[in-house]
Amino acid sequence: MIWVTWRQHRAQAIACLALFGALAVLAITFGIQMRNAFSAGGLSACLARSGGAGCPAAITSFVGTFSHGAGSMVTNLPLLAIPGLLGIVVGAPLLGRELERGTWRLAWSQTVPRTRWLFTKLGLVTGGLVLFGAAVTAVMAWFHEPLDRVTSRLQPVPFNAGTLTFTASLLCAFGLAVLAGLLLRNTIGAMVTAYIAWEIPSAAVLLLNGPIHIPAPAIMRIPCQAGCPGAAISTVPPVTGHLGDFVLSVARRGGELVVTYLPAGRYWTDQFIQGGLFLAVAATALGAAVWLLHRRTT
Repeated sequence: MIWVTWRQHRAQAIACLALFGALAVLAITFGIQMRNAFSAGGLSACLARSGGAGCPAAITSFVGTFSHGAGSMVTNLPLLAIPGLLGIVVGAPLLGRELERGTWRLAWSQTVPRTRWLFTKLGLVTGGLVLFGAAVTAVMAWFHEPLDRVTSRLQPVPFNAGTLTFTASLLCAFGLAVLAGLLLRNTIGAMVTAYIAWEIPSAAVLLLNGPIHIPAPAIMRIPCQAGCPGAAISTVPPVTGHLGDFVLSVARRGGELVVTYLPAGRYWTDQFIQGGLFLAVAATALGAAVWLLHRRTT
């Protein structure tokens, strides 16, 4: 089964390696540039000395340079393109190709029962996707580390390329594609259907990381003794006083500033919540595929 699985999915495995290699080259190239600029700007010393309060202009310039343009493309690429597209490309043919070409009559009539056949293939392919996701997020974490020191990891773009969310999103698309291939018996149709279905939990995650936040954002009230100072969402460092916090809104009410924000320490909590949503959908889809295949007679 291992040899058969490799033969059937080697083109996808090679494509994953090539994709990871290209992404790694881009990340290393822009990552080195970012680190050189970070050192040249004296940001490390400033952060150690004043927590960023002594060099807001340098931080703003650094973030503006590397959060947009080519460096931003490296960050956005895994978030926008890889999980959904790679998941459906790998998942849809796993059952859809067998049913579409009629090769299931041979594959499922051997000494290996069909359920064991599916479990073996799912285990091997899923393991490969998890390794790919872990490798990509490791590269992206290294690439984004200088920006993480002066911005918030809870911003939508770096957050959705995070360790758990990225890999869980990839597995979600894969699971939906496997189920769609079984139901539709057509690889292309399964890809289209699975991608549309994958957009539903993706939209839910964007809502959780956008207008809706679970758990609710924290609120800080800052008294203004002699009039409220100028403060905004983009203030450097954040009005909360901690560079890792993600400020959502700043409002003046009476003699105080009311700041709504996501504390930096909530990163892993939100990763588990949103990654768990993707994994729940993936487990449900794969479980349904195994159950349906076990009951299938033709």
